[in-house]
Amino acid sequence: MPFILDYKRADRVPTVQVQEALTRKGYTPGPADGRFGVQTMRAVVKFQTDHHLHPSGAVDETLYAQITSVAKPAAPKPKTKTKTIPKAVAKPPAAKSGSSTPSGKTAKKGTKQ
Repeated sequence: MPFILDYKRADRVPTVQVQEALTRKGYTPGPADGRFGVQTMRAVVKFQTDHHLHPSGAVDETLYAQITSVAKPAAPKPKTKTKTIPKAVAKPPAAKSGSSTPSGKTAKKGTKQ
């Protein structure tokens, strides 16, 4: 008889393994409690749909192997060294003696306009 997990028949240990693997792969089977409930079934169906499989909600030996297989990690991207070029610090223009008036003329200290 083929190994099958579904909402009618499920062994706790393989169910926990499926639940944990689905969680690692980004699916939400609920808590890894060993119970093949509605959340676990929905997560299995989503996994099957995403992988272009018949969405039965049941886990046979082949699907169990696909779900619990650990994908090889992607090769790390090489780190590139980037030089940080400091931005030029903008300095305000030097103030001349006296203050600027709205007309653009510079008034001398101590005189009124």
